[in-house]
Amino acid sequence: MPAVDVVNVLFCLGLLTAVSYLVNTTRSRKLPLPPIPNRLPIIGSVLSIPKHTAWKTYAEWSRRENSTPPFLIALASSFGKLSIVVNTKKAAKELYEGRSSVYADRPHLAMNTLTGWDFATAFTPYSDEWRAQRKIFHQSLNARAAPVHQQVQLEKVEFLIKCLYEDPLGFARHMRRYAASVTLLIAYGYDIKPNDDHFVEVAENAMKMISTTLTPVGIAVNTIPALRHLPDWFPGASFKTRAKECVALVTEMQNAPFAYVKRSMAEGTARPSVASSQIELNDARAGGIQGEKDIKPGADTTVSAFLTGVLALVLHPDVQQRARAELDHAVGRGRLPTFEDRPLLPYVTAICREILRWQVVFPMSFAHSSTEDDLYAGMFIPKGTPIILNAWAMLHNPEDYPDPESFKPDRFLTPDGTLNKDEVQVAFGLGRRNCVGMHMANATLWIMMASLLATFDISKAKDEHGNEIPVDLAYTDTLVSTPLPFRCSIRPRDREAEELIQQIASGHTQI
Repeated sequence: MPAVDVVNVLFCLGLLTAVSYLVNTTRSRKLPLPPIPNRLPIIGSVLSIPKHTAWKTYAEWSRRENSTPPFLIALASSFGKLSIVVNTKKAAKELYEGRSSVYADRPHLAMNTLTGWDFATAFTPYSDEWRAQRKIFHQSLNARAAPVHQQVQLEKVEFLIKCLYEDPLGFARHMRRYAASVTLLIAYGYDIKPNDDHFVEVAENAMKMISTTLTPVGIAVNTIPALRHLPDWFPGASFKTRAKECVALVTEMQNAPFAYVKRSMAEGTARPSVASSQIELNDARAGGIQGEKDIKPGADTTVSAFLTGVLALVLHPDVQQRARAELDHAVGRGRLPTFEDRPLLPYVTAICREILRWQVVFPMSFAHSSTEDDLYAGMFIPKGTPIILNAWAMLHNPEDYPDPESFKPDRFLTPDGTLNKDEVQVAFGLGRRNCVGMHMANATLWIMMASLLATFDISKAKDEHGNEIPVDLAYTDTLVSTPLPFRCSIRPRDREAEELIQQIASGHTQI
C-alpha cells in the first residue's frame, strides 16, 4: 500500500475517534455518568485498562469511587465510548432482572465477527433469532429436562473413575475428556474417541482463541471497528491472521458435529440427543436451513470448575473428611452415589457451590448492551453502552461472603445443616441472558465431585524424598479462568474403595 494511503487510513481513524468522543461526551453532558477512574482527555481510561485480573481492579475502583451504596458501578471510557462494569448484586439484579428488556441485548463486537464467534447464541443480538435459539436450548436443558441427561452423566463419571484409577497423573486430561464426552453425547449423541478426538481438539482450540477478543488489540478493534480494515501487513494487524485461523476452527466446530448427527439419522444409527430431537422438530415444521442454524449448540467450559474442585480438595483435606462421612452415612460403601442421593448430601452440594463461588469460571461475563437511555441511582447510562457483570466482585463481596478468599462450603448451609437459598446464580449470569445450560453443568459437576469423594483420597504429591510438593493457587488470566497445571496424588481412599473402583472399571472399557 502506498504511503499516502497509509496516511489516509490513519487520518480517517483519528477523525472517527474525535467524532466518537465528541458525540458520546456531548449526549451525556447534562446528566452525571458513573465515576470514570483515571480518565484522560480523548482517550479516557484506555491506558488504565488492567492487563491482568481486571475483575479485581474493577472491584477496587468501585470501592474507591463509591463510598455509599448503591453507587457501585465503575465505568471505563476509551475514545469517548463508555463501558460500565457492574460490581454488586444489588445493581446487577436491578438492571439485568428488574429492567431485563432494556439490558438483554449484546454489543456488536468487531472481533467476534472477525473470529466467527458471532454465530453463538451467547453473542447473538436480542432479536427473534436469539429468542428462537434460546427457546430450543431452554426446552432441552431446563431444570425439568435435566433428569433426561442423568444416565449419560452417570455413565461418563464411571469411566472417569476408571481413568483416574489407571492413570492418576493424567487427571486434568481425563477431566477435559469427561466434560467433552458428556457435552457431545447430550448435544449430538456423539461418543468421543479415547484419545485425540478431532471434535474435542477443534472445540478446545476455538475456545482458546476466543480470548483474542480480550487482548489489548482486540479491545482496540472493538472500540474502533474501523481498525478491522487495516491491511494484513500493517504493523499491529497480525490479529487479522489469527482471526482467520479462528474462523476456520469455529466453522468446523459448528458444522462438523451437526453433520455427524444428520448422517447418523439418515443411516438410522443416531443416539438420542438435543440436536437429533430438534432436527426432527425442525423438519416437521419445515424450518429449513435457518431453523438448523438455530439448533447448533455451542461449546462447554465446565472443565475449569472440575479442576478447581480437585485443587480445593488438595488444599482442604478436612473438607474431604467431612464429605466422606456424609457420603458413607447416606450412600454406604458398596456403590457410587446417584442423583437420587442428592437431597441426602447437602454438604457435597455446598462444596460444589463453593467451587463456583471461590474461583469463578467467568470472572467477568459477556457484556450486555442497553437498548435505550436509562438512569440508575441518578447516573446516566447511554443507549448502546456495554454493561459488564463482574461476577468475581459479587461472589467475593465480604458483606455477603465473609473471608471470601477462603474455601468454606459451610457458608451455604443453615445452622441445622440444610442448604440455604444461595445457589450462586451470579456465576451463571443474570436476567434473560443467563446460562441456559446451568442445570446440566451443575449436575455434571455434582456427580463428579460426589463420585470422586466416595472413592479417592486427593492430597499433595510428594517428591522422591517424600516431601510434599507445594500447590500454588494460580489461574489463567483469560475469559475462562482455569487453574494452571498442578501436581497432586489421587489414590483409592482404602481397600474397600479400591474394590468398588475395580468393579466399576471391569464393566467399562471404552468412553
